[in-house]
Amino acid sequence: MLNSVDVRTTETRTVPTMWNLLETYVATKADERAFIFLGPDNVEQEVLTYGALHRLAVAYGKQLRLATQPGDRAILMFPTGLSFIVSFLACHFAGVVPVPMVPLKGQRLRDTVLAIAENCAATVVMTTSEQSEFLKSQLSVLPTYADAGFIGVNVDLECPPVTSNDTPHPAQLSELAFIQYTSGSTSVPKGVMVSHANLAANLEMMTIAYENDQYSSYVGWAPLYHDMGLIANVLEPFYLGTLCVLMAPNLFAHRPWLWLKAISDYQAHVSGGPNYAYDLCIERAEEILEMGFDLSSWRVAFNSAEPVRAETLRRFTAAFMPLGFRPQTFYPCFGMAEATLLITGGTRAQVPLIENLSRTGLANGMAIEANDPKDTIEVVGCGQVLQQEDIRIVDPHSTIEKPDGEIGEIWVAGPHIPFGYWNNPVSSKETYQATIAGSIGPRFLRTGDLGFMQAGELYVTGRHKDLIIVRGHNVFPQDLEFIAERAAPGLKRNSGAAFAIEDPSDGQQTLCLVQEVMLSQRYTIDVDDTIKAIRQAIMKETDITVHKIILVQPSSIPKTSSGKIRRAETKKRYIDGTLLVVQAQSSAATRQKATA
Repeated sequence: MLNSVDVRTTETRTVPTMWNLLETYVATKADERAFIFLGPDNVEQEVLTYGALHRLAVAYGKQLRLATQPGDRAILMFPTGLSFIVSFLACHFAGVVPVPMVPLKGQRLRDTVLAIAENCAATVVMTTSEQSEFLKSQLSVLPTYADAGFIGVNVDLECPPVTSNDTPHPAQLSELAFIQYTSGSTSVPKGVMVSHANLAANLEMMTIAYENDQYSSYVGWAPLYHDMGLIANVLEPFYLGTLCVLMAPNLFAHRPWLWLKAISDYQAHVSGGPNYAYDLCIERAEEILEMGFDLSSWRVAFNSAEPVRAETLRRFTAAFMPLGFRPQTFYPCFGMAEATLLITGGTRAQVPLIENLSRTGLANGMAIEANDPKDTIEVVGCGQVLQQEDIRIVDPHSTIEKPDGEIGEIWVAGPHIPFGYWNNPVSSKETYQATIAGSIGPRFLRTGDLGFMQAGELYVTGRHKDLIIVRGHNVFPQDLEFIAERAAPGLKRNSGAAFAIEDPSDGQQTLCLVQEVMLSQRYTIDVDDTIKAIRQAIMKETDITVHKIILVQPSSIPKTSSGKIRRAETKKRYIDGTLLVVQAQSSAATRQKATA
């Protein structure tokens, strides 16, 4: 058992493993509903009580034992649904390490899936019965999977009662609870080794930060192979012993009002997603308001995984206050798979902190107040340091700690920080064994994200690897992308990539921006006028000239399985001339190779 201190009560309480929790729930509330999965139109498609979840997890856990040894890995490849949760807990029963993985459909993400599968070297693959044969054929190209077992999981399985002989694996807190592969936005996905102790510590941190209790019901739509979907939307409500309602990501993407409908129908307390999720709802606000939802139960609307935009917070609050949404419900926070999940967060009664800072100052590494409206940029605070945690802002090159108000790399230490990446000792040492210059203190996780601290609040400014340097000034690509996608009609949101290309002859940087157009506009958009509008908007707000602006077809820009822009891969495709470009003449063919 893991002992942790609850800062609200200063009492020490014992935090069990996920299987220990399930056994407790079976003994105290076996017939209560634990998980609900919603199908089209939010009709309840799958339901699991704690008792049914336990019986299914034991049944499939016993199947796992026939094909594995404790410590073996099992790939979990499911569309969003309750079979994933059954499989995750079945792995814990058998002492097998679950490896959540994005579902493979045709050639989509095939290279990523194969790279992850090869790295984790799983003994067994758990999936739906319908997908089993397809996955066998796809993974058979890897020698490791020639003899792998495949288990089809069905939540409607009629399984026998659990007997006294069905003894779970006696997990130690140092053992792995799962391996979470990173999104791969700046590199090949790497498997974060999350122990039972890491997981328990982060779930307790989340409980305290969100002020959760056993009644804090959840609604979630993020994919379950992603750290936000798994930990924030499934394991945290399971940790609390409260109801969790899930829906498919594609259902949300096409009909975002169903997310708010689920919150209203189940009077959920906690639900959230990346910034773009709130933008999608804003775009359909007029329709949503007519539906008359009740959002007054919503206490924590976490906003994370990509830059949090002040404009989005204001517009969403203004749009949905008539439905009971409150400004303080918004909960900007910062987290990542390498830290299990949550790193910083605020308090539930606090409205988001928004600072008006000098864009020029930020470009020079300093958070200073803006004196010129043309030089102003809004930066949203992502919360404070959480219990038992240590956060420092460090120069990524010299490893010297920076004072408040100066931008550096965000470093984190604490009980929730895993030991490293699976089967990757070089990256593990680089990322998880960092020390501050001149310090004999703890070893830190290098997040790779840039930010600064101000009065105890963390402000995140961007990824270190994505940072662009133009004429000696730092440029954050997400700022240019945000301006570009709003500069003219017909441009797709969250679908732009800014990057720089260096001329090897003179070292000069060419600043490039690739932007997708909407599907409905790909034949009619005025390319020349749109490019002109983007260039002028960026110049007006940042005094930066973008040398090359390319409009491309929908779905041309590569993204991770969780929807993050892969800027390095976009840059590669630009250089290779393989982007699908929208031609200047709308009547002409719509595809050509991009050239530098």
